[in-house]
Amino acid sequence: MVKTFTTKIDDRILRMLDAFCREYHFKKSIVVEEMIQEGIRRKEETMKLAESLQRGLEEEREGNLYTSAEVRDLVFGKKKTK
Repeated sequence: MVKTFTTKIDDRILRMLDAFCREYHFKKSIVVEEMIQEGIRRKEETMKLAESLQRGLEEEREGNLYTSAEVRDLVFGKKKTK
């Protein structure tokens, strides 16, 4: 199903879109659809990153993170000798 939506877009941007589509022989609807899909994908990635950072900050606040020495011990099995 295809739905039509309306939005306010600056006239300068619409002229740029027209020029771009004419120059590269694209249909405006396809270009706009791809731009929206890319924008949504990037927004989703940004939201996932923000949620991950928030979880990390909460874990840090709660003291649930390993120190670098603990990570080294867990990965390599024993402490590094100097």
